[in-house]
Amino acid sequence: HYFAAAFLPADGPVSAWNWRTERQAPDEKAGTTEPVAEVAVGAPESTPGPVALKLFVGPKSLNVLGAVNPQLLALVNYGIMGVIAEPLFYVLRYIHDYVPNWGWAIVLLTVLLNTLLFPLKMSSWRSMQKMQKVMPERKAIQARYKKYGMRDPRRQKMNEEMMELYKREGINPLGSCLPMLMQMPIWFALYEMLEVAIELRHAPWIFWIHDLSTRDPYYVIPILLMAAGYFMQKMTPQPNQDPNQARMMMFMPLIFGFMFYNFPSGLVLYYLTSNLVSMGQQLFFNHTEAAQEAARSVEVPKKKN
Repeated sequence: HYFAAAFLPADGPVSAWNWRTERQAPDEKAGTTEPVAEVAVGAPESTPGPVALKLFVGPKSLNVLGAVNPQLLALVNYGIMGVIAEPLFYVLRYIHDYVPNWGWAIVLLTVLLNTLLFPLKMSSWRSMQKMQKVMPERKAIQARYKKYGMRDPRRQKMNEEMMELYKREGINPLGSCLPMLMQMPIWFALYEMLEVAIELRHAPWIFWIHDLSTRDPYYVIPILLMAAGYFMQKMTPQPNQDPNQARMMMFMPLIFGFMFYNFPSGLVLYYLTSNLVSMGQQLFFNHTEAAQEAARSVEVPKKKN
């Protein structure tokens, strides 16, 4: 995971052969076999003779690998999101050059990313506010076609009326989801990057966090993540006011907390910081004129006694 061993040709060409053999599996019944991959390295047939090799055994640190042989940088595998994860690590390392604490470097990287993504979030929130504004009309349309089954051809008319409503109000039905989907590759890339970066191994942050590559020993950060997620849910405008769905959404922070409780503390720190920054951005948006106007348009008038 964090270390590697590699033979490097000192000079001259080399050839490699690999094959698969079946060997008796350990601690199993007699006759049970399992496949074992084997490899041999030697001089090619065209230039037979001894082969000089260098042996590298050490950490998969970008600085170390690059100094020994730039080709060794391929040993650091960022996964399928490497095209995003690798540049993110270089940015994180650049921040660390000025802030010599990997925990605070993660916090600053998170703030930077959320700042860059803020226009996308604003677009998502505006879309949700517009959906909230037309909620009464949507429910009225749905009520008119409620008596028809899902396979009834007349249901198509309901979809047409919905699309006409969205078109009239300038609403993209997927507008609230697309910005979130565009952020998901960054989340996965950060997960991969923080999982393989040896620089975070045994790297302390503050107080009880002595190793950002392992879980929080007292689960403080996951608990804070759940609390931040709960308050974020309360602050974010919800275009669908169905009570059952609203109750289900309230459980999401708890589910995420259980998902993240055993993750590396550096990764959980990123998500916690991201939630806190998003809460500040949400507060800013909630005080904009567009958000307040949309909120007034869906206010339910109080009944007179």
